[in-house]
Amino acid sequence: MHLRKVERSTNEWNRTVLDRLTLSGLTLTETLHAPGSRIPAHTHDAPSICLTLNGQGFEIIDGRRVMMQPGAVIMRAPRIIHSDEYGAVPLRGLMIELERKWLETCRHFLSVFESYRHFSNGAVSALALRIYRESRIKDTVAPIIVEGLMLEMLGHASRSLVKMPVRPPNWLMQARDLLHGRFTDSLNLVEIANLVGVHPTHLARTFKKHYRTTVGEYLRRLRLDWATRRLSETEDSITEIALAAGFYDQSHFSHLFKQHTGLTPAEFRALSHGAN
Repeated sequence: MHLRKVERSTNEWNRTVLDRLTLSGLTLTETLHAPGSRIPAHTHDAPSICLTLNGQGFEIIDGRRVMMQPGAVIMRAPRIIHSDEYGAVPLRGLMIELERKWLETCRHFLSVFESYRHFSNGAVSALALRIYRESRIKDTVAPIIVEGLMLEMLGHASRSLVKMPVRPPNWLMQARDLLHGRFTDSLNLVEIANLVGVHPTHLARTFKKHYRTTVGEYLRRLRLDWATRRLSETEDSITEIALAAGFYDQSHFSHLFKQHTGLTPAEFRALSHGAN
């Protein structure tokens, strides 16, 4: 691992480099973008991953405007043309550049960088936040932890590209929609199965086959993703958010949130609001 003392300096794009960590095959750069600034069409020579830590903006690619907001992750192929626009508050982000030789050691993840991927929440976003947290510690164990988290994150990203075995049956999509609409309720497997008209065991097996997770894990992720947005976008107390998300108390929520993101709710809120 190589650590560099980074002098804060602002370039022609009103972008300030706050920190940089160079590992074997990976470079992690934390940057701050001035409000209302723009970066014209450009490319990066290496495959790259960008995590938005706080603030908001848009990345423009192929005529699409993809929102950058706290927790959002963008994965890009090398030399893909894009531009960026930043909102009314500073945007702080983490960019990870991957050397080709590093990717060659795990060739099964190369498909992730064949074009452009956007993840607004879920496991990929949570793992990216954990990578950021570990990169700030900068001890002798950090390279191993960061590399392990990188492989796990790319594994989730790669899995998202795999086509479903068949189109989900209508009742399964109804069950999924029910979870999205009532994720804060105290739902159980039997109740969901009864509502969509199947046996609970059949629901559990079919759900995991199509969505690669259990019903309970999917429901918990919905709650954590919703709570992540509320921590970033509101001033509601952590206890209020925990209870509104369906957790039985703040302690339970905080424990699961740290498992999910590597940060406590208070640490994530401070980060998303721009506190150093």
